[in-house]
Amino acid sequence: MPLPQFEPDLLEAFAERTTSLFADHDSEGVIQQVCDAARALTQTAYAAYFHNLYVESGERLGLFTLSGARRDEFERLGHPRATPVFAPTFANEIVRSDDITVDPRYGGFEPHHGMPPRHLPVRSYLAVPVVGREGDVLGGLLLGHPEPGRFDDRAERLVVGLAAQAAVAIDNARLFEAQQHEIAVRTEAEAALAESRVQLDAINNSIDQMIWTTLPDGYHDYYNARWYEFTGVREGSTDGEGWNAIFHPDDQPRAWELWRHSLKTGEPYEIEYRLRHWTGEYRWVLGRAKCVRDEAGRITRWFGTCTDIHDLKSARDELRALTASLEERVEERTRQLMLAEDALRQAQKMEAVGQLTGGIAHDFNNLLTIVTGNVGIARRALEAAGVGDIRAQRALDGAMKGAERAATLTQRLLAFSRRQPLAPKPIDVDRLIASMADLLARALGETIETETVTAPGLWRVEADPHQLESAILNLAVNARDAMPDGGKLTIETANAVLDEWYSAQHAEVAPGAYVMIAVTDTGSGMSREQVARAFEPFFTTKEVGKGTGLGLSMVYGFVKQSGGHVKIYSEQGHGTTIRIYLPRLAAAVDLEPEVTLVHGLEVSRRRETILVCEDDDDVRAYTVECLRELGYRVLEAHDGPSALRLLLRQEDPVDLLFTDVVMPGMSGRELADAARLEQPSLRVLYTSGYTRNAIMHGGRLDPGVEMVAKPFSFETLARAVRDVIDRGQSARVLVCEHDGAVRAQAVEALEAAGLTVESAANPSEALGKMRAARGDYRFALIDARLGPELVAELRGLSNDLPLLIAQEQGAEPVARFEGDGRIAVVTRPYTADALREAHERLIGDRL
Repeated sequence: MPLPQFEPDLLEAFAERTTSLFADHDSEGVIQQVCDAARALTQTAYAAYFHNLYVESGERLGLFTLSGARRDEFERLGHPRATPVFAPTFANEIVRSDDITVDPRYGGFEPHHGMPPRHLPVRSYLAVPVVGREGDVLGGLLLGHPEPGRFDDRAERLVVGLAAQAAVAIDNARLFEAQQHEIAVRTEAEAALAESRVQLDAINNSIDQMIWTTLPDGYHDYYNARWYEFTGVREGSTDGEGWNAIFHPDDQPRAWELWRHSLKTGEPYEIEYRLRHWTGEYRWVLGRAKCVRDEAGRITRWFGTCTDIHDLKSARDELRALTASLEERVEERTRQLMLAEDALRQAQKMEAVGQLTGGIAHDFNNLLTIVTGNVGIARRALEAAGVGDIRAQRALDGAMKGAERAATLTQRLLAFSRRQPLAPKPIDVDRLIASMADLLARALGETIETETVTAPGLWRVEADPHQLESAILNLAVNARDAMPDGGKLTIETANAVLDEWYSAQHAEVAPGAYVMIAVTDTGSGMSREQVARAFEPFFTTKEVGKGTGLGLSMVYGFVKQSGGHVKIYSEQGHGTTIRIYLPRLAAAVDLEPEVTLVHGLEVSRRRETILVCEDDDDVRAYTVECLRELGYRVLEAHDGPSALRLLLRQEDPVDLLFTDVVMPGMSGRELADAARLEQPSLRVLYTSGYTRNAIMHGGRLDPGVEMVAKPFSFETLARAVRDVIDRGQSARVLVCEHDGAVRAQAVEALEAAGLTVESAANPSEALGKMRAARGDYRFALIDARLGPELVAELRGLSNDLPLLIAQEQGAEPVARFEGDGRIAVVTRPYTADALREAHERLIGDRL
């Protein structure tokens, strides 16, 4: 009978305990060894073997031997009867109980309902039949222990194995004498077999393969030397079923199934599995086997080989894995390329529409400038003439309203085409949304419930706050229109990280940290086709006359121009969510309250000279008339070269250059740069309806650039011109000096000259004052030791602000500011006279 499967350590202990059984032909000695082995292997207190004396009555079970207790302790109780707990063992059944004292098979019969008096303290109980070769039960191997729950499946397997060996040993002892007479006959046959094995070994060991043989039932009975060299086990330890100990457990079920099929059919088989190498690692081998049949067709033996294919299989598996990985990468790359192609087509489509709308907006803004300008001139002329014609005033008002609506449309077109000038600032989005509460309430009405969900620790963003407010308001109004019968609008903010995977799905999105603003409604929703076209200009889901189709396109353009991403999630009948992602502002900034300067309509008091350069004749005529009406001396040119010639012919400096940005031949920025080479202190005010990249880069105005967008009104032009001309002409001076004593001396000297002085001890304080005053200083005195970065920041906030740099005697000038006509150097330590001389060189008049 093949042995049950054991763990390697149990198998070795089992083998050591049972080896001596077959060396002893005394049945009593054999059985005593069986009891001792069972007790030792299971670590139990008692073990006993009972003969099966049952013939017909089933009442006699004789104690044969005992281990762990004295024999008289058992015999004084009398022989056990064939009770429900003892009888099954001698009927070839295994009985196991965690606590025999409460087992109904034992404790429920008369006269005792538990353990009999003076019985050994047994609670855990295990009984295994000992079955002979002929199938008859020779006896029972009984184990007991005072503690409950001591016998598990492993213990049962051990005792079953011992019982099987005991049966063999007992039968062997009984048949010993009968077998003696066969020994002489078999000796001669064994000698011949041994000689054959020697010859077989010589052949088998000469080839580099593991060779084995089995009996017809699969019992291994031979391995060659290569097998032992490979496995490192001692000879004879893997005979029979012992090879399971070196067979990888994960491969055994598959091998057993194939082996059973071959035993049944006699078909040869081939299989790859892992064997434990002498180094301790499992290595892959290729096993092949074929049976040998006799003349009657019966299987007499199996021959098999094992070939070490570990290195070959590893290389093959690596190749397969690499191939699979490459296939996955190719598939993923193909999918990404398809997504990228779709995104590229959409981007090209949007870019083409953007270029078209930007060009239209440019020309349209020029026309609107002419219309609004002349309407304003007509209105002022009527007022000056004292004409009170109500119909004329109503007509002019209607014309102006129509022009203003058209101007709004062009601004949205510019927003979509990403051509609008942005003035980005650090923004706390939650604070901005909270400030819009009243505005949203008025826009949405009483039938819309609103909810704002903010995120603690929300990151800052850098964007144009006015455009962001406009985008959120646009989304809210669209949501309101999608809920005609009322509903709920939710505005939610959160920090978000768009990873590489999301970026791969949306080719136009850069992975990184963003602030997400989601606007969700419970309205009618949109179909998939509508979502795909939602950002196209003039596309709308509203009824005719109820929407321009530019709201979402404006949001799209603003977000893209700000380096962000916008996504629509919608389902018909279940509402819409639009998410805006704006890049996180990584730099730590302190948000300062915005200072708003309110100016009235101011005319020129000193009759300053303004040079107007505009390629559109009608726009130029309107601009010149407005400026002359405001009291300025105006020079006009139709292009850049003409403007430069006019500038060179002037004896007195020109106070302001007012130029269009987009002009043929020479752009407004190129004109301003060339003009400042001739007059470094020249102030510049730009105007345009389509800025491209002349004075803005990355969607934002260049530092220090001032611009008024077309179409502009008379009042807007007056305020913008006055702001630029007056900047730097105030009586205020900013002093940023690290040394307190020197700072106090400079303040005293400047105040003695009749100036108002604001002082700062460090760059942060200086920049804060600069932002609050919006650059409205006559000049700034800066300590060079505070670093060129401060000068760069100040120049970024105001391109025209005169700067006096105080540096040590003999110090090298800052290279990056050489050629800047608005910067002069004063040597430390400086006097009041030195400051006056530097001011005169820089500005042209004395303090």
